[in-house]
Amino acid sequence: KKGATEAPSMGGKMQIPKPNAQAKSNSDPVAPGTDASSQQRMESLLKQTVGKCKTINKNGISSDERTEIPADLEKGTHNCDVIPSQDLQPFDGPYKSGKASNGIRVFLSRKHTAISHDFLDQNFEAVDAFATVLRSLCLVYNLEIKTVAIFHDPCGNTIAFNANRSLHFNIRYFHSLHWSSTGSPPDTACYAYWFTVMAHELAHNLVSSHNKEHGQFTENYVSLFLPKLV
Repeated sequence: KKGATEAPSMGGKMQIPKPNAQAKSNSDPVAPGTDASSQQRMESLLKQTVGKCKTINKNGISSDERTEIPADLEKGTHNCDVIPSQDLQPFDGPYKSGKASNGIRVFLSRKHTAISHDFLDQNFEAVDAFATVLRSLCLVYNLEIKTVAIFHDPCGNTIAFNANRSLHFNIRYFHSLHWSSTGSPPDTACYAYWFTVMAHELAHNLVSSHNKEHGQFTENYVSLFLPKLV
C-alpha cells in the first residue's frame, strides 16, 4: 500500500478476468494463447474503467468514517478497512476560481479551515506545481483533469482517496516530499511516486477494499501505463 485510502463507496465490485477459464485447476496445462487473451481482457477492462471516472464535485465532499468488512472475513484472508472521514470545501485561491492555474480544483479541510487556508494561501506556487504533475499523469492514464482534485488535510495519513470514482490528492505530501522552494521542477522520483498513487486510486474503481484483487489491479495499471510515463 502507498498509504492512499478511499472515502465513499466505489460501487459494485467487479471480477478480475480469469487467467485461464479452460483450466480445471493449477495443475492443468494452459492452452496456447490463453495467457495473452487473459491479459488483453485485463487491459481492456482497465482502460474502460479509467473512462468511467467522474467529474469532481465543485462544492466539495463530506463523508463519515466507516468500516468496510470483507465478505470472506471469517476465512481470515482479509482485514477490515477503516475508511477515514472526508470533509472538504472549495478554496478560491489567487485566481478566485477554486482551481489551480491549469483548471484542477483545489479544496481545503473544513475541519481545519484556518490551518488549511493559511497553508494553501502561502504555498499556492506548490499547488500549481502539483497540478502540473497531476495534469501530466492524467495524460499518461488518458484521464480527464476534471476527474482529479487537489486537497489539503493537515491531519491523518491520507495521501489520496477515491470518492465515487473521483480522485483526490493531498498537497501536504507533495509539499513535504517533492516540492522545492528554489523553483526546481519535480524530478523523476516525484512522477514515479504520484504515478503509483494514481494507479492505486484507479484500482479502487474496481474494488474498494485493500485486498489481493486491489493489489493485482494496481500492478496491472502500473504495467499497462508505465511505458507512457517513461
